[in-house]
Amino acid sequence: MNKGLFTCNIDCMTLELGSVILQKKGCLNLRRLPFEGRLLICDMDGTLLDSNSEISSDNIKAIERFIEGGGLFTVATGRMEKSVQPYLNRLPVNAPVIVYNGAGIFDFKAGRILWQANLDTKITGPVKDIMDKFPGISVQVYHGGQTYFVTENQYSDALRIREHFEPIRTGLDEVPTPWFKIILAWDPLKLKNVEKFLNSCQGDFRQVYSEPQFLELLNPKATKGSAMNELIGMLGMEGSCVISMGDNLNDIELIKEAGIGIAVANAHTDLKAVADMCSTDNNNSAAAEVIGWLEEGKILL
Repeated sequence: MNKGLFTCNIDCMTLELGSVILQKKGCLNLRRLPFEGRLLICDMDGTLLDSNSEISSDNIKAIERFIEGGGLFTVATGRMEKSVQPYLNRLPVNAPVIVYNGAGIFDFKAGRILWQANLDTKITGPVKDIMDKFPGISVQVYHGGQTYFVTENQYSDALRIREHFEPIRTGLDEVPTPWFKIILAWDPLKLKNVEKFLNSCQGDFRQVYSEPQFLELLNPKATKGSAMNELIGMLGMEGSCVISMGDNLNDIELIKEAGIGIAVANAHTDLKAVADMCSTDNNNSAAAEVIGWLEEGKILL
């Protein structure tokens, strides 16, 4: 809890009054600054970033106002820390960042991982089976701020270009451990067969689509929602004081577990189904719209 902040716990309740939505989940605050004690967490690709992987000036200005008003802002992304870093020259992040789709929390100010949930090393068995059964699939392993390309294709190449990293090319057995996550990149229709195969495999892992062409393997405890709960524990906050924004299936837990979860207009239909609200799309400064709602009192936490 921030100094000078008084918090009252009340029952969870949502009231809709015209265009005003009051979301009460144990976070009624009397505070000196309008956004003090509030945390806004945005997914990056497809949410905060537009279709050209850029951040609009409207989004940046709105986030700056939110922080000046006492709020905390960060991102929750499937990217590794190296692929987030270039955006921090313009993006005013003032809290640790959720990376690797919830497998890690990185503090850019301290330059280190604060929390992580790694894959079991036994995952190598199913991955080797996939490489044998599905030639042409790309296997990418994430370790220590590096991406290791075990196999490549056009989808892995597109990701490399978009996220501005140069991978290390090596065999699966040569990739150092521990592993944050694995991306299986391929044609979306072909990936459905890989998904079915993985459902029949024994192992301590979960699979989730970050985009239709990217099927990710993670520790079962590694979700953006679980990482959010770890982060707010570090910050001394409650989930009821968090607004989250996302667009895809890897954002479901983040949206469900926040005080208010918002899906952008371009979001997957399954994400919209669990969201409290929907905003404009990622090409029209969705974060700025949500912060505007806060400023206008259309969202009350």
